[in-house]
Amino acid sequence: MKANYLPKNRSKHLFFRPVLALVIVLISGAIIFSVLDRTIISAVAPAWRAENVIIRSWRSGLAFFSSRQALSAENTALKERLTSLELSILSMSKNSIQEDTILEWAGRRQVSNMIVAAVLTHPPQTPYDTVVIDAGSNDSVALGSTVSLPEGPVLGTISEVFPKLARVKLFSASGEETNAILERNSVPITLVGAGGGNFKLMLPRDIAIEVGDRILVANITARLLGIVGDVSIEPTDAFKQVLAKSPANIFALRFVFVTP
Repeated sequence: MKANYLPKNRSKHLFFRPVLALVIVLISGAIIFSVLDRTIISAVAPAWRAENVIIRSWRSGLAFFSSRQALSAENTALKERLTSLELSILSMSKNSIQEDTILEWAGRRQVSNMIVAAVLTHPPQTPYDTVVIDAGSNDSVALGSTVSLPEGPVLGTISEVFPKLARVKLFSASGEETNAILERNSVPITLVGAGGGNFKLMLPRDIAIEVGDRILVANITARLLGIVGDVSIEPTDAFKQVLAKSPANIFALRFVFVTP
């Protein structure tokens, strides 16, 4: 019987061909995927960069607005504190030590028995220079009680009382007349309310008065009532017209003291 045998070198070629083909496929695949990977990355990169820019911009904008809100709140608090300090300074009479001494000699030193009340509504929500507070007859608030700022200046008196509420009529209400003292020369005057936290008065032309002069309540406490804002006089007039304003911003009242 005749037997056929394959040559040895031919069998080796048959073994290496699949291996070589596999290696070629792997190398080609790596090259193709590398090219595709670079192409995809190149195509998608602009979108990624845009997304990063948007995210960074959004974060920066959020941080900016957050810091701006915080700064605005801080500025508001500082302004309120500054206003309070200014009112406190304005309320300090240059003769305060003498007044305290006189009150002590007279046996009339004031006792701190004031009621703290929050302002519920104020002009322009309420007309005619009136405000509504959250304290009433249940809190010993009575008609005619004096209403003042925590810093000292007086604002008005209680005009209506309810169990849990009260209405305050400000001294600056239109047509309201209040006896007062011009601090500069201790001249008694009558302040007439002009509305909007303003007053007007008439003085003989020979009485000295300047813008910024203080006007005090005409009683033994001599608390601050108003500040001179304008003085006008005509050459032929025997009197000069004076405009004054409340030391408080009546459009932004938050808390007041009520003296029963």
